Amino acid sequence: MKTYPSPFLLEVARNVYQQHKNELTKIIVVLPSRRACMYFKQYFGSVIDQLTIAPQIISMEGFAELFSQLLKADNVTLLFELFKVYQEKDKDLKIEEFVHLGKSLLSEFNMIDNNLNEKKVDEMFEHLNEVKLLEDWAQGLGDEEKEDLKSNWREGKTSMTEFLIFWQRLADAYATFKKSLLSKGLAYGGMLFREALTNLEDRMEELEIEKVIFAGFSQMSGVEQEIVQKLNDLGKGQTYFDADKRYLDKSINHEAGYYLRKYVNGFGAQHPHFAIDQFNTHDKLVGFKSVSSTVGEVKLAGEWLISLLSTEKDKLEFSQTLNHTAILLPDESLLPALLKSLPDITFEDGKTLAEYTNITMGVSFDTTPLFDLIKEIFLMKERVVEKDNKATVYFKNVQNILRHPFFNSNYREIDQIASGILDDIVNKNFINIPLDYLVDASGDMEIFKVVFRPWKNNYKDIIKNFIDLINALLRMMKSSINSVGEEEVKISDSIYSYEEELLSILFEHLKHLNKVLPNFIQKESDLPIKMFKTLLLELLRGTKVPFTGVPIAPLQIMGMLESRALDFKNVLILTCNEGMLPTKKSVEAIIPFDIRSNYGLPTYKDKNAAFAYTFYRLFHRSEHLMFSYLDANSGSDVGEQSRYLLQVKEEMMEDSGFRVKQIDDHQEAWLLAKADKTMSEPIKVSKSEELKESIITRLKKGVSPSSISSYIRNPLTFIDQKVIGLDESDDIEEDLDSRSFGNVVHTAMEWGFRRMAGLKDEYDPKKKEIQPSFVLRIDDFKKAIDDRPFIIQLIEDAAQKEKVELVKGQNLLLKSVAENIIVRFFKKQIEELEASESKAFGIVRLEEFINHNVTLDINGEKVELRLAGMADRIDVLDGKLRIVDYKSGSYVESKMKPKNWEVFIDDVDYAKALQISLYSYLTKSAMGDPSNAHFHQMIRACNEVLAKEKVPTIDFSKDIDAGFYFFRKINDGLISCKLDGTFYGEEMDFLPKTEKWLELWGKHLLDTETLLEDVI
Repeated sequence: MKTYPSPFLLEVARNVYQQHKNELTKIIVVLPSRRACMYFKQYFGSVIDQLTIAPQIISMEGFAELFSQLLKADNVTLLFELFKVYQEKDKDLKIEEFVHLGKSLLSEFNMIDNNLNEKKVDEMFEHLNEVKLLEDWAQGLGDEEKEDLKSNWREGKTSMTEFLIFWQRLADAYATFKKSLLSKGLAYGGMLFREALTNLEDRMEELEIEKVIFAGFSQMSGVEQEIVQKLNDLGKGQTYFDADKRYLDKSINHEAGYYLRKYVNGFGAQHPHFAIDQFNTHDKLVGFKSVSSTVGEVKLAGEWLISLLSTEKDKLEFSQTLNHTAILLPDESLLPALLKSLPDITFEDGKTLAEYTNITMGVSFDTTPLFDLIKEIFLMKERVVEKDNKATVYFKNVQNILRHPFFNSNYREIDQIASGILDDIVNKNFINIPLDYLVDASGDMEIFKVVFRPWKNNYKDIIKNFIDLINALLRMMKSSINSVGEEEVKISDSIYSYEEELLSILFEHLKHLNKVLPNFIQKESDLPIKMFKTLLLELLRGTKVPFTGVPIAPLQIMGMLESRALDFKNVLILTCNEGMLPTKKSVEAIIPFDIRSNYGLPTYKDKNAAFAYTFYRLFHRSEHLMFSYLDANSGSDVGEQSRYLLQVKEEMMEDSGFRVKQIDDHQEAWLLAKADKTMSEPIKVSKSEELKESIITRLKKGVSPSSISSYIRNPLTFIDQKVIGLDESDDIEEDLDSRSFGNVVHTAMEWGFRRMAGLKDEYDPKKKEIQPSFVLRIDDFKKAIDDRPFIIQLIEDAAQKEKVELVKGQNLLLKSVAENIIVRFFKKQIEELEASESKAFGIVRLEEFINHNVTLDINGEKVELRLAGMADRIDVLDGKLRIVDYKSGSYVESKMKPKNWEVFIDDVDYAKALQISLYSYLTKSAMGDPSNAHFHQMIRACNEVLAKEKVPTIDFSKDIDAGFYFFRKINDGLISCKLDGTFYGEEMDFLPKTEKWLELWGKHLLDTETLLEDVI
């Protein structure tokens, strides 16, 4: 295959061959990555002019393994070996407590060995021990105070004692851990390099190596630099740097040359470094695309590839070019979506674009659907509780499992079982679901039975059950595409090959754990489900899911760091935003930043320098570079466009020496901009005569004040829900949204009032149960406030009705918020009663319907309207009837006082005032309508109770008061609406004015010439 243009590794291959053609078997070429090694082999094969044995070509990690003669231990073994070291000091230490710390410690130890020699390690740990650390922490103290602090620490009298013991143990653990591993011939990465450095001369002699050539490195760890320097001292080292002269210019101080400036004055001084004017060798076309979503980004990639391969000539060049195109992903989570967005392009040889594509990067296992399923199964098993002598599990975990993609198949029976259980959860109000019910409901489906059957609380049984689940899923997948009933389980080329690969990786982890854990765990029960979950999930988080493909392909999809030492004609980088390019300024570390910096350990500055070099090196030989970034409307948590892009625009494009030209000036949001614009426009639907008749039927059946105000907010939603009946399906929520939270507080208020009066919580009209009226006084509210368990029980019972658990996370916090609201509300009720004459509320009804029938004249047509609303509370205070509604939110005072009623028809900000006005109309009309028997019977019953309790009865000469209590502004009390506004400039009495407005609303609603709009 051709190469285009002349890549760095090709130039290195030419130099190596010309200089060492007679001693190729005695040299080793070391490159930054295995991918670079594969390309170098290809390039080397193209430069040789005779049959020869190629030199040994290995990655830096391969070099360390070759020279150390130690076996690199797997992460499980390393974690448990380190755990044994710490457990010797702390016998009570549990593995689940240690996993997160252990993982961080392994990273720190690896970093220490990679960057510090033995002398520096000792100095650093000494700096972390008692005296030096105390001196650093006590810089603001006097000498006498410092001595007191040191004395108190030695005697264990300071809160820093445990902290400092941790640092002392860290030094001991480091030394003991390494000694233990060496005795077993094992090592972690940093140890391999240290041992390679120690064995360097002996291994060079054993292997008969005369020269080790390092090429394409920009950032080398301390131990790697020591290795190169030692080889230089032996006359057996050589380095090739891919640099631009600007990187080495101290006056420019280019961040991409942060390391190279050090190297050329150190171990790399005597070697060629290609510090030419890389940027000025050829013209480069550069484009920038602002995209509104990650979906838009992957679609952009597909369109970009189509534009590169638009002609048969383009396709032919692509298929014959070794290094044609690269798509780089700083955000690896885009990979699955990107693969689905690759265009369907067929080449002359019959191959597709997919067959000319290689994926260098892997997907993190913790971003896969299987990881989510494993977590959900663990959560379900951890939440098993005994209720009524039955083992039960939390409904939300069951829902998530049954809705998981791995449980979706072509089997109708599986879908029927899952749907049946999901429907039962909602219809039967399941919060805690019996496991025996789930097993029985699973029928003969093995995948369900394995998940829902009881698991023993030990790691052996957990592993067995997961392996059973893997086999069941694999058999299901195979059966769903092959009905012959073949039982063999293996990775196939089926439509489920990705899922099978995930299951295979999980199986290998489980099999490995089953083999390794007995060496560290004496009894199976010593590693129960909670501990095993922590261990398995941590291991899976560090696992990459590999993709198979042609290693050397014209199209490479890779992460940023995988592009080291590689060159491509065309480059596209997605998600060029701060936080992705470069990554966020954070390094997960135990050793403090100042100490890391003082001892030359890597910090975020080093990460940024490495990213900068990787980014700018792409300009050395590429001809066409495209950068996309998410704009401010993406809704993601990434930052603004990368500063690297701004530097390209402001520096490189302004300097002719870089020979960078922009493809076009069109930089606004691309691809989804049109879709976004369309989505932001309201959906408009015309009204047919059939719909008009349905609306009239609905008006006659009844609408509430809140539904009318909802029409003002969104007409189409009103039609969908109130006329057509397309309401959202019921569901059970794990986290309280604002609606559910409001419902919990509403219900707690209602039940609290009844419980204070000694009544039961609910009355069922279907059973002809009639709510009794009752009286509440100041002492009732005071007792409730003082009885915290009473209020807590109210909230928990209300949450049970709302199908929500308030035991952890956000819900637990909202439980405290609800308690605070109720207490403050009760205190406000006391204030209102103390300011009243009667010192008592007469409660007419709670959650009670009031209705009134009215005939509207709409364009000469008589339309019957039944206005029916449920009031949260109807009460009496000092003889005045009040209609009270509770609102979770807040209000704007000016929007509760409309100067004219026309605003109600088109200004959603007045929706609350409209709702209160309609409740006032509804109550006054019902009171003035003798035929409304239900309302008048309710009032009479209340007056009887009030008279008996010696509380003023309802005074019909007093005006009715209607208003809201706003939970966010409880201290404002009952907020009423001003009802005296004009109607199109005309002063009118309240009742006829309201009916005129209802007629106006009816005209809008029934006008077939007016389109219904869905407000987005």
